[in-house]
Amino acid sequence: MKRERLLTQLIHLRELQLKSQSAHLKNRAHHLREVRERHDAARDAAAKSLEDARSLADLAQFGQARVHNARLANAVESEVRALRERVGHARKLADSARAARDEIRRDRVVARERSLETEAEHFFSWKKDQQR
Repeated sequence: MKRERLLTQLIHLRELQLKSQSAHLKNRAHHLREVRERHDAARDAAAKSLEDARSLADLAQFGQARVHNARLANAVESEVRALRERVGHARKLADSARAARDEIRRDRVVARERSLETEAEHFFSWKKDQQR
């Protein structure tokens, strides 16, 4: 029973860790989407500035924004990949703890059923001996 309680606490801790890492992954993925949107907006603005002669002076700023956002997107994308691996690992740990707890519960139930069957057999053999 103590092992089962410890595994239940371990499951709780691993689920909290999984939730935390999932939330962090979700946050970084949202940030990556925003960076890509800014990159696309800078690219569109640069394309529009080529059409209008008055905004050609802003072309360098749009280019710098594109380069900056592309670098930032690469950095955030590698971070998101690493977080995905961590979330997958945390999910596997939580699943293995759940499986271990379920196995202990099954073993306990099987042992209890075996004990009840043994008691029933003893009772019936005693009853037969009493009837003789």
